[in-house]
Amino acid sequence: MKITWLGHSAVHVETTQRSILIDPFLSDNPSAPQGWGDRLERLDAIVLTHGHSDHMGDTVRLAKAHDAVLVAQFEICMYLNSQGVGKLQPMNTGGTVEEGGVLYSMVPAFHSSALMEDGKPLTMGDPAGFVIRADDRSIYHAGDTCLFSDMALIQRLYQPKVAFLPVGDRFTMGPEHAAIACNEFLDVDIAIPVHWGTFDLLTGDPKIFRDKVTRGRVEILEPGGSIDI
Repeated sequence: MKITWLGHSAVHVETTQRSILIDPFLSDNPSAPQGWGDRLERLDAIVLTHGHSDHMGDTVRLAKAHDAVLVAQFEICMYLNSQGVGKLQPMNTGGTVEEGGVLYSMVPAFHSSALMEDGKPLTMGDPAGFVIRADDRSIYHAGDTCLFSDMALIQRLYQPKVAFLPVGDRFTMGPEHAAIACNEFLDVDIAIPVHWGTFDLLTGDPKIFRDKVTRGRVEILEPGGSIDI
């Protein structure tokens, strides 16, 4: 399995059989590798943790271009279906769906989830994280969230060995709280900080996160950087 961080919370996951994008905020993302989405040859699934525009991003364009299935909260799926996304796997927190040999489990996150339209918030259901299991690997994308102790239950249920954790602060947990997640609640081999450095308001420093983590190792990737797991 190859995983690539594309800036902000966007992650590309390549299994032996599937190409998966999580939170594909690319075109308007100042930290994303320029033109990366246009060079993508194959895309089988798009996973959305919540309905904010800096996470839904290029979903409609890429789903249409690649005939990719959308895995997301029911409300997000219904809204994006009205925008032309045809293949859907609607679900809700606590559920698991199988798509193309990959298991997607939706887990809790503490955040908000609304799309602004004409200056008014349009609800997109609850925010979430995802555990994705394929190729005998289990990876956890926490979405946008604060620290919460039931991350230990996510570890118990799904045994992820790789975690993408937000560290930017203000809108999510900062580096100190993300380190507590690794040291006390999760038991992952690799933690990758996300949701940092995209905008000036995101002040969390991934190096502080790395310095405070005592269980597992931290991989600070540059946008476009990949690791094999």
